[in-house]
Amino acid sequence: MKIQLPANARPYNNAYTVYVSPEMAKQWLNDNNNFNRPINQAVVDMYVRQIKSGLWRRTHQGIAFNTNGILIDGQHRLMAIVNANVTVSVLIFIDESPDNYEYIDCGRNRSNLDTMRMSARNNTLTLMHTQTLKAMLAGRCCKGNGKYSNAELGDLYRKYAEAVDFAVDQLGDYPVKQINDPTVRGVIARSCFYLNKDQIVDFCSLLKGQSQELPAARMVNAFRDCLMLWEDRRENTRREIYKRCECILKAIQTNEESAGFPTALGELFPINNDNC
Repeated sequence: MKIQLPANARPYNNAYTVYVSPEMAKQWLNDNNNFNRPINQAVVDMYVRQIKSGLWRRTHQGIAFNTNGILIDGQHRLMAIVNANVTVSVLIFIDESPDNYEYIDCGRNRSNLDTMRMSARNNTLTLMHTQTLKAMLAGRCCKGNGKYSNAELGDLYRKYAEAVDFAVDQLGDYPVKQINDPTVRGVIARSCFYLNKDQIVDFCSLLKGQSQELPAARMVNAFRDCLMLWEDRRENTRREIYKRCECILKAIQTNEESAGFPTALGELFPINNDNC
């Protein structure tokens, strides 16, 4: 249903659609950005990826200058335009009140999960889905969760939804957090493109302490014991968990009953978003 504005509605005369070039953005940053919050490079890099991948969209959130011509909102967007070296369409607000900076970005930001739910129109998605997707994308590097824009993560979830949902379905309701681990779920999601689903279901059953008569029981039980003992989940531990999990799944794929864990190891279940 089309929105009906009241009779007293008036256009906002200080807003303009502008194709901002890298040169224009650089000039505004140099000449009009007298004082602002420190630059978060991860946010700039995230915007650059959006611009270069075609995920950038002009929205009602743009660039704002006050009545003195001082930039009060949008320095990260402008820096991303400079770094991407691409001209993009942006909504520019001028002659805003000099005090408006006190009221900008004070609300609740949409989380990755909020946007994934809206994009998929699925309120059953949980934090486990975003954790699994990020672990899957990080691969064996296991470097943090990665800084993804909501648009990027929504696009990636649509691409890998079946694998992510399957991994969450296998372990998501298991109450032991050391077993129901994001890194393990990330490897399971990757393995969906290589193993048949029955093999993965068997692995997860063993990991949850079930179906002990399966051939892989011994090596999966040993892995389960390690997961229970390793209380921290820092980067080095996550890498070890990832390596062992993928080696065991690879052994299951080839019907072996034991698995080795070599020091030098490439990605056994590569996807086209691998970053190392």
